[in-house]
Amino acid sequence: MAGKRVIKSSIIVMLLIVGGKVLALVRDALIAEKFGATYITDIYNFSLGLVYLLTTISYGLTTTFIPLNSEHIEKSSSEKRNKFVNNIITVSTFFTIIITVVLIIFSKQIIYLFGHGFTSNIYIFNQSVEIIRIMLLSLVFVTLQSVVTGVLQSHKKFYEPAAMALVSNLVYIIYLVFLTAKYGIKGFAVATVIGFFVQFAINLPRYRKLGYRYKFVMNLKDSDALSMFKLMIPIVISTSVVQLNLFINRSFANNIYFGAVTVLDYSNKVNTLAYEVFAIGIAMIVYPTLSELAVKKDILKYKKALVNSINIIMIIMIPAAVAIGVLRHPLINVIFRRGAFSLEASNLTSSALLFYCPAMIAYGIRDILNKAFYSIKDAKTPMVNSFVGIIINIIINFVLIKYMKVSGLALATTISAIITTILMMIGLNKKLNGMNIGKLFFSFLKIALSSAAMGVCIYAVNYICMSNTASFMKGSMISILVSFILGGTVYLICLYFAKIEEYEYLIRIVKNKIAV
Repeated sequence: MAGKRVIKSSIIVMLLIVGGKVLALVRDALIAEKFGATYITDIYNFSLGLVYLLTTISYGLTTTFIPLNSEHIEKSSSEKRNKFVNNIITVSTFFTIIITVVLIIFSKQIIYLFGHGFTSNIYIFNQSVEIIRIMLLSLVFVTLQSVVTGVLQSHKKFYEPAAMALVSNLVYIIYLVFLTAKYGIKGFAVATVIGFFVQFAINLPRYRKLGYRYKFVMNLKDSDALSMFKLMIPIVISTSVVQLNLFINRSFANNIYFGAVTVLDYSNKVNTLAYEVFAIGIAMIVYPTLSELAVKKDILKYKKALVNSINIIMIIMIPAAVAIGVLRHPLINVIFRRGAFSLEASNLTSSALLFYCPAMIAYGIRDILNKAFYSIKDAKTPMVNSFVGIIINIIINFVLIKYMKVSGLALATTISAIITTILMMIGLNKKLNGMNIGKLFFSFLKIALSSAAMGVCIYAVNYICMSNTASFMKGSMISILVSFILGGTVYLICLYFAKIEEYEYLIRIVKNKIAV
């Protein structure tokens, strides 16, 4: 019965995540329709990028909070546990308010440093300052949400945290459909703040049901709080550098032409869709297993679990990258090309998407490697690797932006991601005294060849559909649907004959579930 409950919970969580991603695509399509690829969307995406850069602090907060609160659940009274949670809420919110106020005061300087393209026109500059100041208010709700979701996850309650993206995207869609014409981009900035508030609020009923009640407590010298904030530092730095990299890319794009930031962001969103649905979820599932095996010092099983996880990631991400690369034009057409989003913007976004695709594979493998380092209590290596990645990315940006514009920024990100992933693989291989790199390499070749066969099939399908259909929208939709069916079939058949251990294992699991 417990196993069935786990399977049921996993399915519901996955459905909520997928639902959130589907609504995110609807949201982005509406943004493209209402605002196009213009300075208006550039301002919004730039401001949202700044907020996301700072939300990495909340990621570190949740990551370090969960094990400490889990320990309180096991060993402490409900009163002591409540006091600990309330102290974390108060202290983290206090510092978030200080950071928010400082950033609002210096928002003009932030634009001069990172969004210099907005300063060429006084009206655009003033509008960007106003939008940034509104959206920075989101940070308070992000912090509150981080602690509350940490509480829920430490009690193994995952539905509400998994539904956060879904409910916030509903807020955005309602605004874009009914209120955009009246309130414009400024109103959408306010709607974004409301969306972050709703993400926090959806967790409150479950939070209260678990017996938690907020009372003002502020103890900066509390030992649990101090240890938690110390543990946060390397994780926050590591994830902040990743977001900073995206923020710097937007800064480069801001100086190319108006709309470049939007082109870069939209191509990246499509590229990371499969990664965010599958790879991040797999990494979350693998992390406890690796941690348990590391504690038991069962190195053989640890290495096997690690290699199997990387192979599963490659089985999903390599064909996804190939399919998205081949179908980039119909995908961008279906998702974005309507209203103010022009043919030129669609072509520019498709071009950038092509150069982003290989990064998807590197991101998925890198996440597993990060979890592997964390499981053996090494947070320093992922942090250093993140800094190396951003330096490589900036250097390549300067070279490629002259010749390839926005596509050059996408390619620079991909090259940086591949290099840093390889460096992490080499580092972990040394740390574990070998992790069966040979098996990984041969699995990669088999999956890549299977994906290539699928890619040829998809290319032929796409060519036929687009050549024989008068409407680009109809042709794009037919191409995506038929490619998914035929391309997927070709890929699965190729994998079957390639005899990849992890794929055969997944097939056995599916057969067993169907039999039950």
